[in-house]
Order: sequence, then C-alpha cells, then structure tokens
Amino acid sequence: MKKLLCLLSALCATFFLSSCFLLESVTPLGPGASSSSEKSSSSSQSVASEETKESVSESLEQSSIEEASSEESSIEESSSEESSSEESSIEESSSEESSSEESSIEESSSEESSIEESSSEESSSENSSTSEEPEESPYEFTDFTEWEKKVFLRYVGEVLPFPATNDYGFEGYYEETDYENGINFYTNGNTKADFNAYRRQFSSYTLTKTYTDDSGDTWYCYEKDDIVVDMSYYYYNEKYWIDVYVFSYSLSDGVVDEDLLGGGNGGNEDIGGGDENSDLLTNEGKGLPEGKDGVYKIDFTKATYVKDVTDQGYYLDGCPTTGSPAVLVIPVEFSDIRASSKGYTIDKIKSAFYGENSETTYYSLRNYYYTASYGALDLDITVLDYWFMPKMSSVYYERQTMDYYGSDIFIGDQMVMDEALAKLSLSMDLSKYDSDGNGFIDSIVFVTTLNINSQKDFTWAYRYWNLYTDNEGYYYEYDGVSANDYVWAPYLFMHEEIDKYGNTVYTNTSIINPYTYIHEFGHVLGADDYYDTAYVNPPMNGYDIMDGMIGDHNAYTKFNYGWLTSSRLVVAEDTVTLTLEDFSQNGDTIIIANNWDESLGAYQEYYVLVYYKNTGLNGGDYGYFANNGVVVYHVNASLYKEVSDGETYYDVYNNNTDASSQYGTENNLLEFVRSTSGAFVYLAGATISAETTDDQGNKIAYTFTVDSLTSTTATITFKKNNASTEK
Repeated sequence: MKKLLCLLSALCATFFLSSCFLLESVTPLGPGASSSSEKSSSSSQSVASEETKESVSESLEQSSIEEASSEESSIEESSSEESSSEESSIEESSSEESSSEESSIEESSSEESSIEESSSEESSSENSSTSEEPEESPYEFTDFTEWEKKVFLRYVGEVLPFPATNDYGFEGYYEETDYENGINFYTNGNTKADFNAYRRQFSSYTLTKTYTDDSGDTWYCYEKDDIVVDMSYYYYNEKYWIDVYVFSYSLSDGVVDEDLLGGGNGGNEDIGGGDENSDLLTNEGKGLPEGKDGVYKIDFTKATYVKDVTDQGYYLDGCPTTGSPAVLVIPVEFSDIRASSKGYTIDKIKSAFYGENSETTYYSLRNYYYTASYGALDLDITVLDYWFMPKMSSVYYERQTMDYYGSDIFIGDQMVMDEALAKLSLSMDLSKYDSDGNGFIDSIVFVTTLNINSQKDFTWAYRYWNLYTDNEGYYYEYDGVSANDYVWAPYLFMHEEIDKYGNTVYTNTSIINPYTYIHEFGHVLGADDYYDTAYVNPPMNGYDIMDGMIGDHNAYTKFNYGWLTSSRLVVAEDTVTLTLEDFSQNGDTIIIANNWDESLGAYQEYYVLVYYKNTGLNGGDYGYFANNGVVVYHVNASLYKEVSDGETYYDVYNNNTDASSQYGTENNLLEFVRSTSGAFVYLAGATISAETTDDQGNKIAYTFTVDSLTSTTATITFKKNNASTEK
C-alpha cells in the first residue's frame, strides 16, 4: 500500500501534472480510492477526501517548519508509547536479523529461527495474560475473496496465506513498479506479533534478504521457485500496517486478463475485506432497442448508474458543471518575484477570465464555457483586486513536500493555498464560493508570478485536488468551507504562442492567450487529458481542447459534463437517411452502436457522429480541421463499479494513455474513426469501412455515406452492415 502507486484503471483515476500540450494532471479518485501522488505523472481520474493523510506541518499561519518537525516528533513519541514493550523486543530482534542477513545471506535461516523464537516468546507472553483462548478468530476477515484467489492463481500460481485482520486492502494486479508485475495487499491494525506469526506461514519459502527503504522500514524478501514475496510491518499515518507484494517471474507477465479486471476493494484502508467485488459495466450483448423510423431517441437522464460526471465517484465534491458555480481567482506574487518587476497586471488576468473576446486572442474562460455548454454553464468568476503575497519566498515553497503513501509529493502550492484562504477569510466570506452547499469552494485558480519551467511542478500549469490536511486527516476550514479543486498556473501562460520556428514561447506581452486556463478548467469540470501521456499512440492526434489544440469540446465531453442530454441511435432494419445539424449550434449528434443499454447512458461503447464546422469556437485561426464535414468518435466510456464502506461508486474505466504506461488502459476512452480514404473529416461521398471494429471485436453495426453537406446540415445514409459480427 505505502510503496505502490495505485493503477488509475482500478480507481479511475485519475491523473496529475503534465503540460498543456505534453503533461497534465489526472482527475481525482473518489471515496475509497487511492491515487498516484506525483503531479508530474498522468492518470485517470479521484477525490482524496476519504484518505487519511499525515500532513508535513500544522497550518502555516500557526506554525513554522520547526514546529512541524516538533509535531512529527510528538506523533512518533505517541506511537512509541502505544507500542508494547514486547513489540520493541521484536523490533530489536528484527534489526539484528537485518544486520546479519545483509552481511551474509547464508546465515538467514539461523536469523529466521531467532526471530521465530522471539516471536514465540512474545506470543507466549500474550497468551499467559489471557484466561483462555478465544473459540473463534478475533478478526473479522480470515481469508481472501474468491475473486482475489483467482487473481493469485492467474498471476502468481498459488494463493498466499491470509493475514487475519479487521481491515485490509487488496490492490489486485499492478504493473511496472519496482516490484515488477504482481499483486499487492495490506492490512492495518495488526500487531507485530501478528506480523511475525504471518511470516512463519512462509516456512516453505527461503528468506533471501532484508533491506531498509527510504522511510527506514525493514522489508523481508522471501522466494520459492519463481515466486517472490516482499513484506514489511511499519507505523504510518497513525496506524500499523502489514504490507505485502508478490509476483511470479513466469506468470506476472504484464498481460491483464479482461475477466479479472476490477474485483479488488481498491486498496483503501477503510474498506475492509473486499467481500463486495468491483465490476466493469458494459453494454456487450445487450442488442439494440426498437425505434421508430429507424431511430431510437436516447435520453441520457434515464441512466441509472451515472447521468453525468457529477455522479461519478472520483468527482464527488467537484465543481458543478452546470448553472453558475463560483470561481475564485487569486493572483499570487512572491517576495522574490514581484508582479510590478515583471509588468504583470490584475487587469490582464481579468480579461483572460471574464473579459470581452476582443481583449484576448480567443475567448475568455467564462465566454468559452458559456458558448461550449450552449448556455448551460455560466461561471461566476471573481478575480481579487490585489496580489496575494505568501509569507516566504518562492524558493521556500518550491522545496516543500509531504509523504503520500510512500512517495514525496510537492505540496508548496497547497501551503500557499492554505495561507491565502486563511488570510482572505478575515476580510471576506468564503462560504459564498460554495454555490452548491457541499462544504467545498467550487473552484480556485492561482495565477502566479513564477517563471515557467515544465520540469518542476511548482512552475508549471496543472489542476489538482487538495491533499493538505491536519494531523487528523481533516481539511482546514475557512468560513465553514474547505478547498478541493484548484488550478495552479504562471501568469506567463497568457503570453503563450507558437513562433515561426514552431516553438512554444511566452514572450509576447502584447497578447492575452487564455488557452492554458481553459484547458486546465476542463480538468476542474472532470475531463481527462485526451492525449497519450505514455507518448506511444495519439488517439486524438492533438485535435481537442483537452489534447493539444484550441477549439470546442467534443461530443463525449459534453455528454459527460451534462451539457447534452439526448441523441439519436440508429436502429434501422436496412437503411435510413438522417440529417445532422451543425454541432456548434445545438450539439446535434447521431450514435451508432452494436449494443445499447439505456441504464448506462453515455457511459458505454459506441460511435458518435457530429457535423464539424469551422465556426464558433472552431472559427477564425482556431479549430481542428481545414474542412467542414462529419467527424466520427469511437467512445468506450464503460463504467467501473466500486463498493466502499457499504457505498457504491461508479467511474469511467478507460483513458487515452497507452497500456504500456502504469496508468494506461488497453482500450482508449476516445479516438477518431477515419473514413475509408484515411481522412478525419468525412466530406460528401465519404464512407466508413464495414471492417471498423469495436473493442469487443465486433464489426460496426451500420456503415454510412455522407450524401451532402450544406451550410447548416449534413445528410447521411446509414445501412445495416451485413458483415457485422458480434462476439
């Protein structure tokens, strides 16, 4: 648990910091979810509010770094007092074992015996203090679930012993970690005696080595045939953990079996047991509904699992995607990088966020989202009239990190956020920025005076979610509300442009380019990056605002945001001719699917057609394609079900990152389907191949030909594909 960066696919995840064109932040995971802690890597989509995280410091307005160190020492002393003298004895024994084994592996068996004798003495001591042995196990969970056993057999070849416990997490199959490919599971609340008793269950294995990690915790490595098991017992986040990693050289091959996807309890320390397994929900085998005149009218609001992104587990407590959510923009200057010395002005920030389009190179952020949503989202943006200055220099915050499940993550930005909100709460009512009354400020954007450097988190642009909590794991509150979603971006991104050599530069101070802020706010609303962050395949070829170009959001994103709630599904027995209106005008779409499940709404596999035109958000020097015409997206937004603490959550499983990445998925969330001529845009006379195949291996249910294009509509004839197959 502590040393594993959880798969985004298992918990949606999402993602982390990358460039507007190259790197980006992932979306947060929901309750009962874990996430990678590095902003500089990508993933999927989780709100980390239910994770208990140990803060590196108390609130900045109350303490200095020295006080934070003192607080950590106090916590360590407290944990030490809670540990029994018997556990201390065992730890000394373990230390002696580690020293001996590192000097000579051959002596490991002798050390193992010593450990077992010490553990036996401890066990005897505990038994002597109890009048009688309990008739039943004192622990709630005494075995793995059937699904977890299947995962063991597939990827390890045998089921490992179970460490009886009241609380455990099973990560399932993970990839590309320091431990090769394999399985991770862990418990919390167990004693050191439990750990030593668990180690004794590996008597058929050979203890090959021990080692100490960067956190000072001792790990024991056992091997048998081609199976390797690493385990440790440590104190972390005010709890004691047994943490186990296992892999097989022959079976942990990096190939994920589709029938074993999901199923674990997600690795959340508060879940316990994982008796209720996770599932991947698909429309496979559902067939098509009956319609009228070859068309079935889809109403996404009839979906029973997820109607839009605000229903997804990772997005709980996120910014509303419709209505008038509040956006608080805080300009930040540092004592060593003053705005006045750079010529930066508040007025330009206001222009970028809610000014007239004529004041920018494109649309202001507010106008962009009002137009893209067809008026469904009208952001209520407040830009402070002054520059907030943190207490310390930029260099100080750039160096601040915290331990997040075994990895040091940068947290200087969140320390600045805490300072800013604490100060603002003294002069303004921050609760008014919680438009939906969920206890979280809808969204915060920090525009900083920092110079741009893509190699450092602090000096780049990203959307992230708040991890900065007190030592009890609670968010700090200001006027009764807390911070959650936020965007962090240097002011210089407003001056971004491509020079004549094709290089991205930030030197043209005469322009106000809001692209980066628009892109990052797309993440605030719940969209992934649509480029491949593994840099292997380009599913969208750069042609999307959430990829690398400026233009309108695509149809799936608008379904996901809840801006479009209906469509038309082709269900003709033979042929049908339909008209498709300009997508920029009203969001008109047509869907082709091999199967359709109304209960899944927009979150299943299908093809969606739009009539793309170089108008509106795609007009002028912007947009994605040179020609007007029909564009086809293949969507696989299948949902992933997770049960946590008795609550059920659903998230989108796939993302656009290649499966070669730790956070990638085998199938893409969103990709273009080109015409038979290889073009992205279907002009009059263009057709789609009858051999077009979905992720289940089924050929597309209907082919089509674009009959004609006018200034307002495209006319398309659909024909049932006789070559269509369904597996």
